[in-house]
Amino acid sequence: WKLAQSADVSRVLVCPGNGGTAALGGKVANVAVANLASVGEVAGFAVAEGVDLVVVGPEQPLVEGLADALAEACVPCFGPTRGAAQIEASKAWAKDFMGRHNIPTSKHATFARDQLAAAEQYVRTCGFPVVVKASGLAAGKGVLMPEGLDATLAALREVMVDDAFGAAGDEVVLEERMEGPEASMLAFCDGRSVRMMPAAQDHKRVGDGDTGLNTGGMGAYAPAPLVTPAIAARVLKEVLEPAVRG
Repeated sequence: WKLAQSADVSRVLVCPGNGGTAALGGKVANVAVANLASVGEVAGFAVAEGVDLVVVGPEQPLVEGLADALAEACVPCFGPTRGAAQIEASKAWAKDFMGRHNIPTSKHATFARDQLAAAEQYVRTCGFPVVVKASGLAAGKGVLMPEGLDATLAALREVMVDDAFGAAGDEVVLEERMEGPEASMLAFCDGRSVRMMPAAQDHKRVGDGDTGLNTGGMGAYAPAPLVTPAIAARVLKEVLEPAVRG
């Protein structure tokens, strides 16, 4: 919808698209790639159609190297390389990355699926309530926020034994539970410079009053009033710029 408003854009091909993009008409059209899971096939389609820019929405193709495949085909791409996408693909990797580059984050520990006993011991002895996170991609839903020791131990078993999140739960991150409002601070990046977007907040938990399980998000609003210019400046200096350098 937004790309189509540019006078520089003649066509917007959406793959695979949905009912909303099908209804836009004009410059916008849904298209099909036979094997959408193949980054090589998607890159080949872009070359064949003379595409000048690919904008990647979902995480999975980025994790699988779609930006890299497009770079090899000399097609510009808005989206991180496979290496950079590890920040999203693995919460365990992201936590280690933050540690290496002195980016502030909560206390945490990572456990493999076969380390249930060690994870349970950590929960009992760490001295703070924890959030249980499947390390891998889980469509924004791989986080459990149990209340109390018994519920936390049950959540561990749900992820590590009952396989609630499949392969995304092969590693589990136990993270200090921090109370308070949360905002997302996203930025555009060319590999060197950082340009921040307005802060946003989305509605994650399924029930009114911030209760129930996490969802992939049910609507968002921006700018988020709780992010003052001073907070935004700190996030830029302490989080985003060190992340880009890293």
